[in-house]
Amino acid sequence: MNSALVVFVVSAAYATLRYNVCADVPWGDWPTVVLNKILALAALAILALHAIRNGRRKEQGSAHPDLLIGAFLAAVHGLLSLILLSPAYYEKLFVLDRLTASAGIGMLFGALGAGALLISGKLLTDPQAPSSQLHFGVLSFLVGLHAAFQGFFGWFTPWKWPCGMPPITLISFLLGVISLVSVAVRKPAEPAQKEG
Repeated sequence: MNSALVVFVVSAAYATLRYNVCADVPWGDWPTVVLNKILALAALAILALHAIRNGRRKEQGSAHPDLLIGAFLAAVHGLLSLILLSPAYYEKLFVLDRLTASAGIGMLFGALGAGALLISGKLLTDPQAPSSQLHFGVLSFLVGLHAAFQGFFGWFTPWKWPCGMPPITLISFLLGVISLVSVAVRKPAEPAQKEG
C-alpha cells in the first residue's frame, strides 16, 4: 500500500509541475484535466511495477494489494475521461468535432486494457490465485499504447516540452514497453517449496 501512495504522490508532483507550473494550465483545471493525467500515470505505474517486481518473486499467490488501488485509479480515470472527452479539453484529439484516427485507436487500446483489467479479478483479489506476470505485462503494454496513440505527436519536439519534462504519454508508453519486455524475457519462476 505504501508503494502505491509513493507512486501517486510522484505522479501528482510531476503532472502538477509540468502542466500547472511550467505549461501554465489554469489551476482551475487541476481537479479535472490534470488530476485525470495523474490518475492515468499512477494506475499504469502501479500495474507496470507489479509486473516487473512480482516476476522476481518465486512464490505463487503473490497478488499485491496495491493492484486494487491501481485498478481503482484506472476506473476513476476512465470515468473522468468520458466526462471530459470533448474538443474543449482535448483539442488535439478532434477534427471537426470528431475523434482523429489516432485518437480512436488510442481509445480502442484503452477499452481493451479496461477489458483485460476486468478479467483480472481473481488475480487482483484472491491471494491464493497464481499471479500471472505476463497478464499484467500485456495489460500495461495495452495501456501504454492507449496513451501513445493519443499523444505521440508531442514526443518529437522536446524543445517544446514544458521545463524540458517529457510528456506523460511518452512515460506511459515506455512503462508499458518495459513491463512487457521484462516479463517476456524472464524465465518462469518456480513455485516456492513448502517447508516440512
